Amino acid sequence: MAERPRDSGHLKSGQVHVLDGRPGGRDHLVLVPGFGGFDALGSLRYYHGVTEVLRELEPGSELSVHYFPNLPTASVQTRARQLQRWLAALWDRLNFLPADRIHLIGHSTGGLDIRQLLTDHRVQYQQHARGTGGSWSPVLDRIASVQFLSTPHRGTALAYHLSRTRLRRTACRAFLYGAYQSLRAFGERGSGQLGRLGKVLAPSARTPDWVDALLDTLRGTYIAHGSLERATARSSYFELLRWLLDMGTDFNAITDLDPCKPPSGAPASPAHQDEKDYEEDTRFLRERHIRVRSIVTVAGAPPPRRGRLPTLYGVTYGLTALNPPERLQSRTVRELMNPRNERTLRPTENDGFVNSVSQVWPDEAHSYLVEGDHADVIGHFHAPPATRDGDFFAFRQYDLLSSNSDFDEEAFTALWRKVGQFALERAGARRERREPRPRPSATDTQQPAAFRP
Repeated sequence: MAERPRDSGHLKSGQVHVLDGRPGGRDHLVLVPGFGGFDALGSLRYYHGVTEVLRELEPGSELSVHYFPNLPTASVQTRARQLQRWLAALWDRLNFLPADRIHLIGHSTGGLDIRQLLTDHRVQYQQHARGTGGSWSPVLDRIASVQFLSTPHRGTALAYHLSRTRLRRTACRAFLYGAYQSLRAFGERGSGQLGRLGKVLAPSARTPDWVDALLDTLRGTYIAHGSLERATARSSYFELLRWLLDMGTDFNAITDLDPCKPPSGAPASPAHQDEKDYEEDTRFLRERHIRVRSIVTVAGAPPPRRGRLPTLYGVTYGLTALNPPERLQSRTVRELMNPRNERTLRPTENDGFVNSVSQVWPDEAHSYLVEGDHADVIGHFHAPPATRDGDFFAFRQYDLLSSNSDFDEEAFTALWRKVGQFALERAGARRERREPRPRPSATDTQQPAAFRP
């Protein structure tokens, strides 16, 4: 299949209007990145190629796409508060209007951020009903659907192995903070030259991978010619510094992803939710008529080594499959593209970062399986290079995990069409203006409706 043109630079501002159509409420898809997340970093865009699929989704509808610039490794609670603040700012600036519908989509830890956001909203709602306070931005009343992609709803064994001891957590933070200090010492020119040297010593693979993403980002931090080019490179350099500093000083998300009980003093995480909170959260979603679906990803075992050193995917897949905690039990889910087919997932099966059984939420009936690795589903799968090597500022597609999965352009397009159709399904059936949901009262006795798949 011929390579389709990818995201253009104007997407970096956040909101992208992709479809024009009938008057009335607009549908907004808000994409939340996961662990280490960002909107764009150097030549790497977290969600790559999504807008192009959604642009062709449903002619005649009104759809906007927003990319949330997340905090990379802060706790889920912190990231959820930042997401709520960011959504409220868009509401205050009239990016969202009262008749609009908001559809939240979270990849990986970004899904936990959304769950925490909804939990916080539920607590605010209950406080208001009891007359004990509770206030929230009207933007939260416009949430119509939520979709989770590769989300570790019960944590991941990879985080368990990386965060079980204080020494391991400290080592991870020290490594990231050391990288920040090194790039700061190199400066813009030194960082750019380091990236260029790396490209000479480690030529690009036939399909660019995570090493290429790193080196391309480094060499794009310094350009010697052109005022605009120099300014863009300088901005990339300081964005990279900030990203490394954020991770080196706040790495609390790693404990949020541990399937076992978190260390004493660690903030609460949806991955550690007890049965009572689960029941209250799911009932709240039903009462608010928020449609929910999880997309579960699973990939095969790593390909054989080509050299002495293991691949990134070989390491992460192996750790994720190593002795999963008992909390992660086998699950049976239907395939997204063919719901008649079911597959029972074992606790050891994963997508390179997250155990697949942990991605099932709120239950098996609302979870659907896609075969691909953790990065495939956000547009970083095996595909021929589509950008000239000398174009420093073009966003590129990278096969970040190189898992040798069969996930390709056709599978990516089909997946994101399904994601978009799920969001628009109810809006397409009812285009009339939706009245704002009433604030709760102490005598509110509304009966919950069933989840809608």
